[in-house]
Amino acid sequence: MTAYQNCKVGSVLSVIVHSGDVGAGYGFSILSEKNRPLVTLSFETWEDAEQARAEVVRAVERAVEITPQG
Repeated sequence: MTAYQNCKVGSVLSVIVHSGDVGAGYGFSILSEKNRPLVTLSFETWEDAEQARAEVVRAVERAVEITPQG
């Protein structure tokens, strides 16, 4: 598996939620150093997405590398 360094977190955007109650939601992606999405996290509300993004930003900033699974 490829491990990524120097990742960043994208902005919160409107997304389509494909599980549970399918519909519109809000999400953000963790991006590789080449700005390719590695994973996207989706939430029902803008506020939940913004709060989660802030927490993920702190984690990504401290991570030595990020390795997607699967």
